[in-house]
Amino acid sequence: MASTASKLPSDVTPAQVARIPPGMKDTSRRKIWTPVAKDWAIFEKYGRETNGEYTLLTVSVAPGGQNAAHWHGSYSETFTAKKGKVGIYSKTTGNILLSPGESMTVNAGEEHYFFNPGDEDVEMKIKLAPAREGFEKGLYILYGLARDGKSANGGIPNNFLHSAIIFTMSDMWPTGPGGKFLTLAMKLFAP
Repeated sequence: MASTASKLPSDVTPAQVARIPPGMKDTSRRKIWTPVAKDWAIFEKYGRETNGEYTLLTVSVAPGGQNAAHWHGSYSETFTAKKGKVGIYSKTTGNILLSPGESMTVNAGEEHYFFNPGDEDVEMKIKLAPAREGFEKGLYILYGLARDGKSANGGIPNNFLHSAIIFTMSDMWPTGPGGKFLTLAMKLFAP
């Protein structure tokens, strides 16, 4: 019986497989979609492509789309509007609408989320600095769970263990009522 095992590309060793983002070898996998938050994201640059300096995404959000309020402990996010009025909420500034070409940086540790208050899709660039590979992988998992019907509330997984693993690996923590409790529990129980 012939072997059905797939072979790795010649420039990839078995030890590297888990460390290579999906879109580096197959560019069609750089674009991901979540029906819950009503957005798609394209990885323009993975941290591996910038020597860890930053991750760069293009994100489009449908009318009424919004991700869940959260914060990151080790990296900032800079949002730059490309098309339409992009809504950004941060705890320090409140709601801000960015017009094309305008940017806003949310520092590490600051509660924030993005949203589309309009009637047409909006598009933005998001730059995370420094890059965090766990965020990149976590986004693939979050969007996949949303497509599988396993998340709600702006994309937060329904399963506590899924949330704990993803939020720990991506350094992305929930806010609002119960957010502090959930963050503590996730840090204690995540593998």
